Amino acid sequence: MIKMGKANYKVRLFVISLLTVGFIFVSWWYMLQELNNYKDSIIKNYISNQESLVTEVAKKVKESLLAASAGPEYSQGQGETSVVSDILGNAGTSGSKYWFVYSSTGAIFERNYDVTENIKGKSTSELIQYWKLQGGAGMDDFENLLLRKQNGSSVFTKSADYGEEIVSVKYFTVNNTGYFIGMSTQKQYVLFVGRVNEHIFYLYIFAGAVSLALLVLALALCLTMHKGRKEYERAKKIMADNIFQNEELAKKLASKAETAKNASIYDNLTKLYNRKFFYNLLPRINDEHFQPISIVVLDINGLDRLNRTAYYRTGDELLEKVSGILQRLCIDTDIAARTGSSEFSILMTSASISDAYGVTENIRRQFTSLAHTGLTMSIGAAQMHQDDSNVFHALDRARKNLTLEKLNDKNSSNYRVIAILMEMLGAYSPEAVAHCNRVREKAAEFGRSLGLSNPEISRLSIAAQLHDVGKIGISDNILNKKEILTTHEKDFVRRHPMIGYEIVRLIPPLDEVAADILQHHEYYDGTGYPAGLKGEEISLYARIINVIDSYDAMTNKSVYAKTKTPEEAIYELEKKSSAQFDPHIVSIFVREIQNNLIAGSDIA
Repeated sequence: MIKMGKANYKVRLFVISLLTVGFIFVSWWYMLQELNNYKDSIIKNYISNQESLVTEVAKKVKESLLAASAGPEYSQGQGETSVVSDILGNAGTSGSKYWFVYSSTGAIFERNYDVTENIKGKSTSELIQYWKLQGGAGMDDFENLLLRKQNGSSVFTKSADYGEEIVSVKYFTVNNTGYFIGMSTQKQYVLFVGRVNEHIFYLYIFAGAVSLALLVLALALCLTMHKGRKEYERAKKIMADNIFQNEELAKKLASKAETAKNASIYDNLTKLYNRKFFYNLLPRINDEHFQPISIVVLDINGLDRLNRTAYYRTGDELLEKVSGILQRLCIDTDIAARTGSSEFSILMTSASISDAYGVTENIRRQFTSLAHTGLTMSIGAAQMHQDDSNVFHALDRARKNLTLEKLNDKNSSNYRVIAILMEMLGAYSPEAVAHCNRVREKAAEFGRSLGLSNPEISRLSIAAQLHDVGKIGISDNILNKKEILTTHEKDFVRRHPMIGYEIVRLIPPLDEVAADILQHHEYYDGTGYPAGLKGEEISLYARIINVIDSYDAMTNKSVYAKTKTPEEAIYELEKKSSAQFDPHIVSIFVREIQNNLIAGSDIA
């Protein structure tokens, strides 16, 4: 038996150790190189997109400055600030990214304000010196862009508090005055949007798996060196097997890590984020970092019925199509997730409520185009307020708005609550139900004329539908009496707002409109009932319903009074304006009636 010498054994052990450390170093070096290359590609792509955006906005600002300078009211300094603020004042900016405009005479605009106190009145060279005093390492490139009047981008540290920023600048002149318009974005924000942390996770798994395999291999080699040449030959085969097994182990570890990661954050069917990940993410959202923040909640009405009648595969295909719609319409900073069996939620950073509604309407239109008749989508949206302690407050408001919209959708199970109440009222007075339906229709159209939001129109429609539900508690002999009611009977009828209020306030989906039902017979001058409220003490929805309720009662057949023509009804509304009715609402309602913009209001 040939044995290895002691010195030979130590040399081989040293070589194996050196190679193992070297391979581990190479794997980790490769990981870091890949990470840096990925970061560079993210930054490079973002710089390109940002430069294009700055060029486009600079063109618009230049055109606006030229147009404004031609006017007699335009004065240098004041006029340009107004023009720039009109264009950029409501731009989607935040602490992470913002716009600025400088001229040869000083700063004109920065962030979402006209000019901050710290930079007001400073020339371009003074601004550069001010930033350098803040700790602006790497300012040379940006200084060259400004002083040499060049277009381009640079990455520099503007202050120690915010770290590196990517700044893109466009230079142009208007009436011999030079302007710099630029956009600055925190480098860390760009890397966050590019999901660099996820990339780091994958690379750590790869490097760790390779390192583990190499360590196991080195251990196997050290153990085999204690044996003779015959044993060593046999150990070579075992070592080869170990190499294969270790490679397979590395692959399995990486595969299991990927599977576990996907299962923990992604929905298996839609490939969107799942409910657990979405709700775990919300507490980590900094409202100052991403302001403004909006939340959207969407739900497919009738999906359960579709699954029962057409099997679940059809419903699954619909969910996948909805997922595709969300992925197409959401931007990179939006976070879309499946948060229920038929529910989706979207967290929209740097998006106002108007931005959110714009996206939701596109989603609704594309959903409607899908080949599934009888299905609808209810949507609720809300923006995070300054006094909200966290994003969950906005989520609660979005869910409340979703519930209101569902109450107006016949495909929704929530609508059945209203249907049952209307059936109960119809048992007493079919005419009352017909009247409620007409008032609801007119109220929805009038709400759109007033420019109310979708949630506000939903609330108005529900309150209008249920405004007379309290007549359930009034004897049908009184409700259907054709003769003039006695004073005692009129007192009974006047109880219906209170009865309706007591019914609705106990039903959670409807409790928000209870006060509107209670107040719909309160008069603007305080002479109404049941509480004698006046003016704006009465809810806006109740004041609207009061006008539409009266108009519909006057222009349709009633057991209480002679039917009036639209012209006669308008005369009565205007006559009692400021007394029974809100004069502002009467004015707009009459205009809409005269223009035939409200159903059933044709005037000869």
